[in-house]
Amino acid sequence: MKKKYFDFLCGALKLNPKRDVVSFVGGGGKTSAMIRMANELSGHKKKVLLTTTTQVEEIDFKLIRIHRELTTEIVKKIECLIDGNPVFCAKRRVRGDKIKGIHPRLVSQINREIKFDYMLVESDSAEKKSLKAHSSYEPRIPLCTTLFVPVIGVDIIGKRINIDNVHRPRMVCRVLRKKLDSVIEPADLVNILKNPGGLLKGRPPATRTTVILNKVDGDSMDIATDIAKNMLKSVPDVESVLCGELHTPQQLSLFV
Repeated sequence: MKKKYFDFLCGALKLNPKRDVVSFVGGGGKTSAMIRMANELSGHKKKVLLTTTTQVEEIDFKLIRIHRELTTEIVKKIECLIDGNPVFCAKRRVRGDKIKGIHPRLVSQINREIKFDYMLVESDSAEKKSLKAHSSYEPRIPLCTTLFVPVIGVDIIGKRINIDNVHRPRMVCRVLRKKLDSVIEPADLVNILKNPGGLLKGRPPATRTTVILNKVDGDSMDIATDIAKNMLKSVPDVESVLCGELHTPQQLSLFV
């Protein structure tokens, strides 16, 4: 296992220099990752689209509503606005500050018809929890995905599997083969990827895959390093694991 350091999230994720569709799943930092990537990419004059196939809190970028179909008028509007500014595509605003997303098939249509450099897709919800498992109808991952990014918050280690700490605790128990109120151990972060029905569920075949272990500080870096090592050893579809704190400018550690 090799370790590399990066100041920028986009560099650590090894984005295709021409174009990528990046789908995020999991909990503990998906939205933070999307916002950081969008700001980094737009700072380099890249055309960035953000969207979701689920329901998320509104992100502070220009919102374009797409109801059922991608019309010529909407395409022209997006391509006009996307030059220099990230654009968020969604169906509509719902209760409070929530945004209802679009169907994965519509994401694939956007991929075919709109000129952009990068599209960032939030493909499930976690209700601000650092760990989750998917329901029967999740995740909603577009088939056009080229980079798949499961996210886990390492601050979940040592906490118990219950409704206060994880999203869908009974599903988490089923995937991890543990009982409700069991303590979450470092090995569980590997098993939530490795076991059937875990965070790799629905991943398009042959898609590049990088795991983000978020909320890693100086005290938890050794534990995160061990988890990354075990992920790379026991989960063949995972090509690399990124450790760090997405909310701060500290260096990110990439394990390959």
